[in-house]
Amino acid sequence: MKLRSVLVILCGAAIAVVAASCKPSVGGSCSENAKSCDTPTSRMACVNNHYVAETCKGPNGCKEVGGNVTCDTSHGDIGDPCASANLYVCSTDNKMRLRCDDNKLIFISRCAGIGCTNDDRGDAHCGNPFALEGDACKAKSENDISAGACSEDGKSELACKNGKMVMAHACRGEEACSALTSGPVCDRSTALPGDPCDPNDPELAVACDPKGESFMVCKNHKFVQGPKCGGENKCGVAKYGIDGRRHFKAGCDQSIASEGDECVKDGGLACSVDLKSRLTCTNGKFALDKVCKGKDGCQVHAPDGSPFACAEK
Repeated sequence: MKLRSVLVILCGAAIAVVAASCKPSVGGSCSENAKSCDTPTSRMACVNNHYVAETCKGPNGCKEVGGNVTCDTSHGDIGDPCASANLYVCSTDNKMRLRCDDNKLIFISRCAGIGCTNDDRGDAHCGNPFALEGDACKAKSENDISAGACSEDGKSELACKNGKMVMAHACRGEEACSALTSGPVCDRSTALPGDPCDPNDPELAVACDPKGESFMVCKNHKFVQGPKCGGENKCGVAKYGIDGRRHFKAGCDQSIASEGDECVKDGGLACSVDLKSRLTCTNGKFALDKVCKGKDGCQVHAPDGSPFACAEK
């Protein structure tokens, strides 16, 4: 081989080595994004003066135009590298919504109906988000509500535990499970015996039975059958909003009762079922307070506005 040919080969190899050493790599120092695509679906982005890999799996991929690089970050897959914290994207099959967390795309929810869609800015939206038990997830803390999700049928709440979605609660109330960006809202105002409860939370310490006829009360962190709700409103639920989230609290109308019935509040009054006497709640049971001898008997709401009026004549 001639000397000139050898020199050409060596020079070419040297140039190749220099070019390779100049190619942006993860962790390398930088002042701006890379001027070329790394692959047709990725590039190197400059974040805090260091290169990080960025996925460009949107329809437009990664393109080099006029010395500039554009990266369509609207789509990706779980585990793909990303550069913009808290960026929401759709999965490549449009069946999931993902989020950029610690430079990796993580699972947020599955998307029912039309699936995951992107608005004009590329932000991902999930019309009917849900998750399945066993789906991978990432929680910021043990009680991170935002990492939870509703089940596919919308009747249960799932929580993120040890990196997996697990069943948290049945949502038996009228509004079932509602998916919000702040996390699922589970209507637990209706319960069955044995369902979990929280004696320290006024909203989760009581519930209605499925028929709305009885109160469910919390004992040893489990719901048990409680007193009857014989009043006109039976067992009802107050619904209200606080801090952008829905809240539910069950209440028991015991304005009509029978002697010996369990009662909720000591000192509370009620009219008997035949409206001929007034009862009072004593030591958890309704007892006779007064016989109402008048023709109007016991009135839950008297014409003058007084409650549990007991007619004498």
